[in-house]
Amino acid sequence: MTTAIPTPDFETYSMDVLVASAAATDDTVDITWSDGRTSRYHHIWLRDNCASDKSVDTVSRERMLSLSAIPNDIQPLSVMVSEAGGLQIEWPGDLTSHYHPGWLREFDYSNGSRPTESWPIETWGQELEEDLPIFSADAVFNDEETRYEFLVAIRRLGLAIVTDMPKDFDAFERISSQIGLLRDMNWGKIFEIEPKPAGEYLANRGLALDAHSDASTREYQPGFQIFQCVENTTPGGESFWVDGFRVAEIMKEQYPEQYELLTTVPWEFANRSKGTHYRWTAPILELDIKGNITAVRDTTWLREPLRLEFDMVPKLFAAYKTFVDLKAARENQVERKLVEGDVAFVDNRRALHGRRAFDPTAGGRRHIRTCYGEREELMSSIRMIERARAARQNG
Repeated sequence: MTTAIPTPDFETYSMDVLVASAAATDDTVDITWSDGRTSRYHHIWLRDNCASDKSVDTVSRERMLSLSAIPNDIQPLSVMVSEAGGLQIEWPGDLTSHYHPGWLREFDYSNGSRPTESWPIETWGQELEEDLPIFSADAVFNDEETRYEFLVAIRRLGLAIVTDMPKDFDAFERISSQIGLLRDMNWGKIFEIEPKPAGEYLANRGLALDAHSDASTREYQPGFQIFQCVENTTPGGESFWVDGFRVAEIMKEQYPEQYELLTTVPWEFANRSKGTHYRWTAPILELDIKGNITAVRDTTWLREPLRLEFDMVPKLFAAYKTFVDLKAARENQVERKLVEGDVAFVDNRRALHGRRAFDPTAGGRRHIRTCYGEREELMSSIRMIERARAARQNG
């Protein structure tokens, strides 16, 4: 069903439930819906969220009206149900506001505050090797449903593989951009990882690398790291990943005191590059206000010497050592030797990545190309597909 009722955003809202009646009180407009539910909205809230062209820019949908222009005690002149089943209010100043019923239901704070956006995640260990989310490049590029499944898999697991990719630079930038805008870093937007005896970073050697997140020295760690296998014919050099959220779960259950230290006591990280000097201090494990794990900060070779109260130093070392041992346990690792055409999408603040040792002189070649993106870009891409779906479904 189509409707001309405006909304202050670009989303599509259902018209399945309409406003049955509406009446103003001293402070609120009270609504009864066609399904019997009741809702209440404060006058100032309704005026602030007016979707008319006097309040919201018709092109950008950005709010034009300053809250300072709305009296604290504003009162509607009249309230009624519109012909389309929404809410219509006449305000002082010759303004008529129309409120879409689906939009009003979505933001009905009188029946409980609107929940923070959340989505299901699944933690994993070695068992994911048997069920890695793998997608063909052609399908990700050309089929909306596959691209949506690919993006949602990254959100759910923090890890997904794309196969059959051309190995040229432009193709890598194109597949990486499927999650959204890429992030430029001090070593460039796209970085080549090849064996270089005099290379600036450990990644340029053949050494084994512990499971780690990148750029823990940054205030805002990149949300994603993307790896393209250009060539990987040398013996060894397998990639592996560890779900930092699974390790945090294990620590919370089995080592609660050490988990508490890793979530509350900060550790300083600093890069040791000749050309830049980034530094940041934060706990290894980051929690949200509800105590849920949201990020892991652990670039192992960029940890600075601890500077804590004397008695805290051995305690934090012990907690971190437990964390490191759990990362190193094979049952917590998913291993795959990337081959030409593989692209791994990795949540850099969750799925820690590592590498087995290889000998650059033993024959063959290992060339990995990498870049960074952000979680917010992934979420925007998912929402845009969902917005298009909703628009099609609601005509």
